[in-house]
Amino acid sequence: MKKAIATIMIAGAASMMCACGNDDGDQNQGSGHATGQETMRMPAGTATGDMSAVDQGKLTAFVVAFRTRYPDLSQDRDDADIKEIVLDTCDDIAEGASEQQVSDEIRDQAEHNGVVPTQAQVDEIYDMVTPACP
Repeated sequence: MKKAIATIMIAGAASMMCACGNDDGDQNQGSGHATGQETMRMPAGTATGDMSAVDQGKLTAFVVAFRTRYPDLSQDRDDADIKEIVLDTCDDIAEGASEQQVSDEIRDQAEHNGVVPTQAQVDEIYDMVTPACP
């Protein structure tokens, strides 16, 4: 049930982002038009390295869903910081970390301005992140 809710949230956020468009004027200047799916490479030196990529649309959808679902954890927080939750979690999963280890890391990364996510929130975030991992 949690995965279904997370999937619906991500799909809704992604379709909302597609409908709203992208106002980044400097993106994709080389060809003059945007591509259908953009990807964000994981940092070099991670377990998955340059061979895997996290879809930019999924990252954006996660940020929108995270901000909507957890305003207390996202207040005064930039998008890049929220995206790091996905990138680091995917890296941990790729390295073979247990679900408990990944959940502990999510709790640490989602904490913001002294607000610590509940275990239920950590579980929901885990369910939101895993579909974004390659």
